[in-house]
This record gives sequence, C-alpha cells and structure tokens, in this order.
Amino acid sequence: MSLRTSAWQSRLIAGAAAGAALLTSGCSAATHPAAGQSATTGPVRDGGTLTVAQTSDADPGSFLKTSVGNILSEYTVLETLTLMDAKTGKPKGVLAKSWKLAPDAKSIDITLRDDVTFHSGRKLTAQDVIFTLKKAQDPATGAAGMAIADQIKSMRAKGDHELTLTFTKPTPNIFDLFETAPILNPATYSDYAAGKVVDGTGRFVWKSWTPGGRVVLTKYAKYRDAENTHLNKINIEVINDPTAIVSAIRSGRVQYGVGAAALDARSLSRQPGYALLSSGGSAIPLSLDVTKAPFDKKAVRQAVQYAIDRRRIVQQVEGGHADATDLPWKTSAVGYDRAQAGHYTYQPDKAKKLLAKAGVKGASFKVVTLNTPEATSIFQIVKNNLAAVGLNAKPEVLSATEYDGRIAKRDMGTPAVLMMNSNALLPASAVTSRPEFIPNGNLLGFKNPAYSKLVQNVTRATTPDAQKKALHAYNAYFLDQAFTVPLITRPTLTVRSTSVGGIAPTQAGFLNLGQAWLSDPNQG
Repeated sequence: MSLRTSAWQSRLIAGAAAGAALLTSGCSAATHPAAGQSATTGPVRDGGTLTVAQTSDADPGSFLKTSVGNILSEYTVLETLTLMDAKTGKPKGVLAKSWKLAPDAKSIDITLRDDVTFHSGRKLTAQDVIFTLKKAQDPATGAAGMAIADQIKSMRAKGDHELTLTFTKPTPNIFDLFETAPILNPATYSDYAAGKVVDGTGRFVWKSWTPGGRVVLTKYAKYRDAENTHLNKINIEVINDPTAIVSAIRSGRVQYGVGAAALDARSLSRQPGYALLSSGGSAIPLSLDVTKAPFDKKAVRQAVQYAIDRRRIVQQVEGGHADATDLPWKTSAVGYDRAQAGHYTYQPDKAKKLLAKAGVKGASFKVVTLNTPEATSIFQIVKNNLAAVGLNAKPEVLSATEYDGRIAKRDMGTPAVLMMNSNALLPASAVTSRPEFIPNGNLLGFKNPAYSKLVQNVTRATTPDAQKKALHAYNAYFLDQAFTVPLITRPTLTVRSTSVGGIAPTQAGFLNLGQAWLSDPNQG
C-alpha cells in the first residue's frame, strides 16, 4: 500500500478537508431526489450554466487517488463500474450491467453495458476496465483502492463486454475498489494529467482547465440517455479562501461551493430558501499510541474513553448533527451492533478508578489536532474532560498538509491524535487499508497475533452470518483495547437552495453533478 493511499484513507472527505462543507445558493445544482436531500426542490428544467466553486485546484492526473480537488468533476466526467447505494450499502450498476460474485468471493464475473462511449467517440470495452484496474495496482499511481486491487490475481476479458477477475483470497469488498476506480481510456490516459484531454464516459465533457482558475464542463450530447442531462454547462471556479466562497455564494457570483465552514452551512440552512444536505461521513476518534506512556497501559486508554462526554461534542460542536458512538462503521454495515456502539458511556468516576489502578496521576501529553474550527472545538471539550479526571492534554495544531505528511511517515510525533477519518469504507476494506486499523505497520504501534487473526476473519467472511460474527468479535476486541475509538461519527453537511435539485453524493462524499438541474435556467 502506498503512503499516499494511506493518507487518503485516513482523511478523505472527512468533511471536505476536515470540517469543511458544501454550500449552494441561487440557481445551484443537484440527481433526482438525491441522498440526503430533505426539503423540496423547484421543478426540473433543462438548460442553463451552473457555476460552482471549490477551495482546492483540480488534479486531473489523480482520478484514481480520489483527490479532493476533483470532488465536483470526477463523477460528473468519468464513471465507475458500480457505486454504493448510500442508504442500503449495496452496489448499483453504472458501467457494469450485471455481475456475479462467486460464493467464496474469490472471483467475480462482470458484464458491461454495450451502449457506452468515451467522449472521444470510442466504445467502452473490457480492456479499458483491465487497464484501469492495473493502474490501480501500480504503486506509482497511489490509487485509493490499491490495497484491494492488490488482491486481484488475474483479469481475463471474454469479448468486448465481459470479464472475470480472480482474487488471491476472498474479496467481498471488491465494490469499494470499483467505487474509487473511474474507468480510463488507455489511448488518452497519458494526456489526463495536463488537463487538456480527460476522456471519460460521463454526462459531461472536460472542455478545459486553467490551473488555479477554472474547469469548464459541457454536456455530452451523445451520452446514452442524454435527454436526462439537464444542464448545458458547468463552470468550476477555484476560490482558495473559504470566507471568499461564502461571499461569492451570497453575492450570486457562484451558486454552489465546496470548502466553507460547517458552521456557515448550518447557519445558512436556517434561512428561508435553503436546506441541509448530508453526504459522505466521518469518524472522529481520539487515537492513542500504545508504544508511548501513559497509553502503553490498556487501563489508561479505557479511562480516556470513559472520561469523554461524547454527547456534549454532538450538541456543542456539531449542533446535533452527529452520533455519539464507539464504532467507526456506517450503521448500514453488515454486523453493525448498536449495543457495542454505546460501549463507552460518560463515566468520569470510572475513569478515575481505572487511572488509579494503573498508577497514573497527573500525566501530561500532547495531542495532534487539525487546524480547523471543528477539530479545535472538539479538542477543547476533550481537554476539559480529561483535566476533570487528572490528565493534562496539550494541543499540537497542524495544517492538513502537515497532518497527512505525518501519517505517511507513520509517525504522528505525539502520544495522542484527534483524527478525522472517512468512514465510507466497508469494515473489510478499512481494516486492511486505514493506517490506524491495519495489523502491520499500524500508525499507533498496535500489533499482536490475536488482532491480526480478527482482521483476517473480517476480510474473509463472505456470507452475512459470517460477516456479522467476524465483525462482532473484531469490535469486542477493538473496544477493549481502546487504541482508536471514535468519539463521534457525523455526515458532511451541505446546504442548498430549495430552488435546485440533483446533487448526488457518492459513498465517500464526492458530488456527481451529472443530473443537476436549475429550476430557473435563465438565472444561471
């Protein structure tokens, strides 16, 4: 697994760079009632130009890395074999017409749609899928799904529209790879990074890219059901300052923005004509390095978890839009156990007893935290809770770049870390790719044979009953060892104008604007 992959797995869309939010206004956009949309939208109308903004520049050479700079363009221009249904957690076909996963999950047969063309006009074939998956396996690519792609032992095309993948071991989580592997055109892929040619199969064509400035997307007239593509054009503007994005939204210069603070999203949503939208999701654990005192003692790690008032974090920091939980998985994960999720309740007296039993009193330590309003606000509650039981937590505040750099080096430099992690992956994928979970080279120094066996059982379980049993056993051990227990999980909150519709969030929190519409196209 590449170091860049590990950084992605630890923080991807943990709120669009930890606590950021997406905002819509005026003639903004969105798929027919998309996941997370609750308020009514205006009527579906055809035509118009949507102007959106994001704080990060596009990164057209990094579509397999799922770079945040491609959050609005990736799934609008390119397409994947499947996408996970945000509500059911099950895969839905996009470029794949059908598939059959073997009962032992050691192979999968895939049939592709036969009506798909790249924007250059060439028909999609099984060889394009094989090319893409081989790129995902290449360490030089740094693909988000590399840990899963590495399990593919062979790829065999059967004609233009059928292929079979075989795996080195049961791989029921193969759909997590498909989710993050948009299919590339081998004939033009070498031109993607320059941003002049990005040859996808999606509803919109990558027309142009001005680095640091703008990406222009136009409707692909020959899309297989182009009549359901409503917009004519999408402009993606790069505005680095989150405050400037808010100003641009309020002024009407842009209609949709990525990168404003979540607090601003909630504030704007309370005004008439706006509504919250939830996408993606994050787990926020207080992670403890088991090789560094005082967290080399399990009782101290458990005491920390009992000392923290999770419900206070939910209310004061997240405005009630979060769950106080001890499990890092989505509730739709097979085997998710609500009783286990409530294991560490707020019990400061119990925390004091555990610390006394461990012989720890008045310990001081640093805690790495991201330099975002959300992270620093959570830290203040954690700091106060720990002080109440006799522990002195001191912040070491890092930029996102510094944070990712330390994760890549597998050295956070402190005994404790307030992490921001996407919880989009299935458990079987997360435990073998996320740096705080993996059994070998673990970010927190946690390693023992019992844990490795539990991870293996989670990754190899192929039936629902086996998956429930394996995850329950893993969770029980994970909670007892208490090295990276979440404080909360929460969605990425976005706010949209009720005059727009069609925003389609992916499992990881990216946005597909392919079927976005403006209720008043002339306004855009």
